[in-house]
Amino acid sequence: MTDHEILQELMDKADVRRYDCYQCGKCSGGCPMADGMDLKPRGIMRCAQIGSLDRILKSNTIWLCSGCYACADRCPHDVNIPAFIEEARYEAARRGITRRDSEVLNKVFVANLKMFGKSHEMILAGLYNALALKPTQDMAALPHMAGKRMIGPAPHRIEGRDELAKLIERAENWDKLEEYK
Repeated sequence: MTDHEILQELMDKADVRRYDCYQCGKCSGGCPMADGMDLKPRGIMRCAQIGSLDRILKSNTIWLCSGCYACADRCPHDVNIPAFIEEARYEAARRGITRRDSEVLNKVFVANLKMFGKSHEMILAGLYNALALKPTQDMAALPHMAGKRMIGPAPHRIEGRDELAKLIERAENWDKLEEYK
C-alpha cells in the first residue's frame, strides 16, 4: 500500500474526511495540549490534506493529544481529529515509531493501577519523571498541588485491586490466550 492509501484508510477508520477541514483554527485555539505540540490539530489536518503521512506519524502531536475532544467540539464541520490521531498512533506503533516517554508513562501508569487499583498521581509523576530522565519537571507545581490537597504522600488502595491486576495481565497477554484464537 502507498502512504496515500494508508492515510485514506486511517481517515476512513476514524470517519474523517480531510477536506471537511477548512483550516479555521478553532481546533488549535481550544486544544489544551497545543503549546507542546509541533503540529497543532489544524496542522495535523493540513498534513492529511496534502498527503504527508510521514510528517503526521513522526510528530509529537499524536503522542501528546489527550483525546479530550475540545478540538472536535469546536469544529464547525464536526471533524473528529482525536479519532484520526488515535488511528495515526496505531499506524506509528505498527511501524515502530514511538516516543520513549510515552512508553515510560504507559508502563508506569499500568504498574500504578496494578499496585493501587487506581492512579496515584504523586507516584505516577515521580516515577515517570525519574524514568523519563526529567527529574525536576514538576517541582515548581508541587507546593501548589500539595496545598490544594491534589497530591499527598500516602497512596490509597481500592478494594478489588487484585482482580484489576489480573484483568490487566490478561489484557497484556491477549495475543497469547488460546481461548480467543
